Amino acid sequence: MPKESEFTQGINPLCQNDELWTARDEQSSEDEVNDFLYALVRLIKPQFIVETGCYLGDGTIAMAKALQKNGVGGMITCDVIEERVNAVKTRILREGLEKVADVILMTGEELIRQVGSQIDFAFIDSSPLGKVRGAEIKELLKHLRPGKMFALHDTAPQHEQINAVADAIKLAKVYLNTPRGLTLFQK
Repeated sequence: MPKESEFTQGINPLCQNDELWTARDEQSSEDEVNDFLYALVRLIKPQFIVETGCYLGDGTIAMAKALQKNGVGGMITCDVIEERVNAVKTRILREGLEKVADVILMTGEELIRQVGSQIDFAFIDSSPLGKVRGAEIKELLKHLRPGKMFALHDTAPQHEQINAVADAIKLAKVYLNTPRGLTLFQK
């Protein structure tokens, strides 16, 4: 895997040594974030996960494998680009995860609106535009029950639009200082 520094080139002033992280490319989550998502799903054992912006499915596969290992739960992910949805469907089938994971072609806001109060955990990683993720989070907060969590990717300082969205959320939060940034919120 390429070093994360090939993509972020040290632009997160809070994250030293970004060459220690790896990622598939400049759009995917860091591999370590996917490892964290796997461990978090194993730990909190959600019954239903929503992921917005599946891209090529690295995070999807990590969380689905954790659900499979837990022996309980399911997830649905989405993307607005049909080729990505098809690629992730193929990966889900190849990994034998079709009983715990599905992927559909739609926006994250639409998906959250459809599944609503079923959500126990969400990974918000769609469009890099703050207004898109802001709309997803606004919809999510209508449905998320007390004690439930979500993670917002790309919250490092260089992601100004998404960082502004994260700063405006008035929930308990923990910022994890990766090259691209990950923030956990709990209602």
